[in-house]
Amino acid sequence: MQIINQKIDQSLLLLGLLSMGSLVSAQNSIKIEHFPKDPLIEIVNNSSFVNFDFKITNSSADTLKLTKVEIHCLDKNNVLIQQKFLDNNGTAPSINTIPSTVWNGVSQKLLFNPFPEINSVTEKLEYNFIFNDSIELKHIIEPKKYSQPDNFILPLKEKLLVYDAHDLNSHHRRFDYEFDFIKQLGFSSNFMRYAYDFAVLDQNNNQYSGKGENNTEWIGFGKEVLAVADGEIIAIETNQKDDKQFDVPSLKNNPLALYGNYIVIKHNNNVLSMYAHLQNNSSKHLKKGDKIKQGEVIGQIGTSGSSFFPHLHFEVRNSIDHKAEGIPSYFSNFDLYLGSQKKTIKKATVTTGDIIKSK
Repeated sequence: MQIINQKIDQSLLLLGLLSMGSLVSAQNSIKIEHFPKDPLIEIVNNSSFVNFDFKITNSSADTLKLTKVEIHCLDKNNVLIQQKFLDNNGTAPSINTIPSTVWNGVSQKLLFNPFPEINSVTEKLEYNFIFNDSIELKHIIEPKKYSQPDNFILPLKEKLLVYDAHDLNSHHRRFDYEFDFIKQLGFSSNFMRYAYDFAVLDQNNNQYSGKGENNTEWIGFGKEVLAVADGEIIAIETNQKDDKQFDVPSLKNNPLALYGNYIVIKHNNNVLSMYAHLQNNSSKHLKKGDKIKQGEVIGQIGTSGSSFFPHLHFEVRNSIDHKAEGIPSYFSNFDLYLGSQKKTIKKATVTTGDIIKSK
């Protein structure tokens, strides 16, 4: 009887070792990276946000399904501040808020950070990813607070709706540079990670008159665009029509073609401001190399490039190539409208849905 028990114990031990070996092998087949390499902390409405992506690679032939992701926010002493998670529990599992959770064999996918808001004293983010309910991997990130080198004004004088900014639901935030078509065009990062679409409003908060079918019915069409700070023009296009069209294949050679007519101004510390979808020939008085002053008129709102209505696309970035990464931007001296009231803001960023006006 003792011999039989010993054989059973040995068999269970062997099964355990095989299971552990399989688990280690599965873990080794998964690679988790984050981009950008040094995520920045942005302050929005007095709250702290981190805006970055995970690139998850499955190098095995096995199917992987993300069943839980958990975050531990730690202070400078590695003491827990907050803990949050998404999992597959319930009739409408929270893990389903992530667009794609399955890796069918050898594949690579982008996962937008699902926990953008963090406590202001957070120094370290510890993520736990669980695949197939059993394979667990840890990933640590130490985000950095961003300090803007220049004071920016808003790029328009009119009353504005922040039509779309870069919160978790924004199309700027959800630019998937791991999507095959985008990769083939050469993009490898999110250049509009902190972008804004500004729409001009009239005194009744309307964006257009009539049905808004023509450019001229939009309140913003033709409104003057201003430089947010002193700098030098390093890229400019002025000849594209206001027809909401652009040559998609040309993005492979010129990643800025998306914007139709545009101006890029270089400021201190290699910070670049981008003004896009400008009106045809509205910047023809300017050229590459021109020195620009804060508040100088550099163009007018149009519908050139990938623009489905007259608005100003504004973003701050670190380069003009396919590897460009977005940078946060903070604006000085503007009013934030709160229904029938308004609040004067000395310096802050803005977010989707805000109604604002430069002072």
